Amino acid sequence: MYLTSTNAMTTDGCLYNIDGNGNRVAAMIYGPKDVYVVVGVNKIFESEEEAIDHIKNVSAPANAIRLHRQTGCAVAGKCVNCMSDQRICASYVKLARQGNKDRIHVIIMRQELGY
Repeated sequence: MYLTSTNAMTTDGCLYNIDGNGNRVAAMIYGPKDVYVVVGVNKIFESEEEAIDHIKNVSAPANAIRLHRQTGCAVAGKCVNCMSDQRICASYVKLARQGNKDRIHVIIMRQELGY
């Protein structure tokens, strides 16, 4: 079993994640028998464009600051498409469908969680 969150989700059920090492998204894609994804209402968007904008300009900079990374987004507060060795947005993953029925369980919380 794997418990995680997502950077963003669209109203059609797609999960969007940016990951530095790929370990979080790898486990979401393949491996654990059951994956539970907790989503706050602040991470739900109408379109893919809105989801990606949120990740680049809210989630990634906040995570870079939290992890004390020396990246352009940590300084600017938004994505500057840096090429820093400390960059946390190396893997962009959109989970649109899971081949194993009932493997991924999305739990939507009626509160704002994370960024």
